[in-house]
Amino acid sequence: MSLDGLAKDLTTQIIRHVLDSRFETIPKEAIERAKLSILDTLASAIGGSNDRIAHFARQLGAFSGGKAECTVWVSGEKLPACLAVLVNATTARALDFDETYELCINGCHASAYDVPPALALAERDSSITGRELLAAVATAIDLHVRLARSVTANSINTGRDNMVAVWGTTTVSTKLLRLDEEKTRNAFGIAYAHAAGEFQMYEEGAHTVSLQQGLRARSGLESALSAMVGFNGPREPFFGKYGFYKAFEPTYDLDLLVNKLGCNYVNDRMSFKPWPSCKCTHPGIDGLLQLREKHSFTGEDIVSIELGLNLLAESLVVQPRAQKWNPKDPVVARFSLPYVISVAQHGRVTIGDFRPEALKNPAVRRIMAATKIEVDPEIDRTHGLHQNSPTTVKVKLKGGVEHFIRIDKPFGHPENPASLADGMRKLKACAEMSMLPFSDKQLGLIGEFIDDLDKQPTLAPLFELLLGRK
Repeated sequence: MSLDGLAKDLTTQIIRHVLDSRFETIPKEAIERAKLSILDTLASAIGGSNDRIAHFARQLGAFSGGKAECTVWVSGEKLPACLAVLVNATTARALDFDETYELCINGCHASAYDVPPALALAERDSSITGRELLAAVATAIDLHVRLARSVTANSINTGRDNMVAVWGTTTVSTKLLRLDEEKTRNAFGIAYAHAAGEFQMYEEGAHTVSLQQGLRARSGLESALSAMVGFNGPREPFFGKYGFYKAFEPTYDLDLLVNKLGCNYVNDRMSFKPWPSCKCTHPGIDGLLQLREKHSFTGEDIVSIELGLNLLAESLVVQPRAQKWNPKDPVVARFSLPYVISVAQHGRVTIGDFRPEALKNPAVRRIMAATKIEVDPEIDRTHGLHQNSPTTVKVKLKGGVEHFIRIDKPFGHPENPASLADGMRKLKACAEMSMLPFSDKQLGLIGEFIDDLDKQPTLAPLFELLLGRK
């Protein structure tokens, strides 16, 4: 599909889709999946609240002060909406535990970008109903994912990572601010000025993996508010002469953006994360846990582990080898396949396994030293463009016994999906690591509120439930 002669029509189609999308017109599966996305984002933020990245984010929010509009989840400070969004979105990504879209060449952490501004606006305006919120979240994640998957150049090669995120957060903000067509279009144009995304943060294991999520969540809300007060922006931020696709991503597939837009909502294809590490590591974790469960061995029985995956995933979670076999920082550890597979020999991978002190665990270090990871030629031939690669796992035990498994779709994959009940189990596990305690009753009420979100006349009761007990 060419851009020639289509730019104006395509941009108008996108803007009108954002405006016209309503609870009644969105498929039930997309609405139900939006509930899990909201619950998952809250769980990830609660679990990440005691991470040092979350502490940095709260300190950053406190510097600016301003109108006390919206709640910082868990700790309870009140900040201007845009700052609260920055803090909450950064915290939700602090552990790399939030769900992602994996069915494209580049991953896309849409939910924890788009849910924080949605909830901030619902707290700011108590007239926003649960149905309105669900429609906005489903629409925003759908468009966010569509834009992400339309980019067909791999960010590992280009260094440009998920620049489209700002339009997901703009979508949810324009819908909940109830902007008209002209102001919505201006908001999308203004958001282009905020668009940014780089891959060097993954290369170095920098805190900006999380902070950039908060920055883009804030940017989407600021773009919508800027349009609301009267600013305009480029009318063709996507397809203009210097628009996004020509200036930044000239390799694209517009069918992946607009095909069945408004009919199929691809937010229901998000992948749930049962373990707090890069999704590329999950096939390996799932494989080792399955072998361990089936054959009843422990870490002490393991002589060696061999894994095979494609080159793309190998470049992200195996390289550079000196760093990935000796992670000294929790961010690096979450993107280290040898580390997480060595942790999984305990029979689980938890938030606590990424505490700085846990990185020195001698049992984990022993397994890491005995772990070999190489590119599997067959997987690379058949799944070479999949960043979250199928993974083979071969375990050799004392006595010479070997066990083997290949995992293509680990638990949480859209074809091996999680339920809202799985989201509740994750919420409870995350609450165990919260900076402030949550009672079982409180966690249950959060789950019930989200499950019944389509029946809620206001979101106001939720925000008290999101505060840890001091």
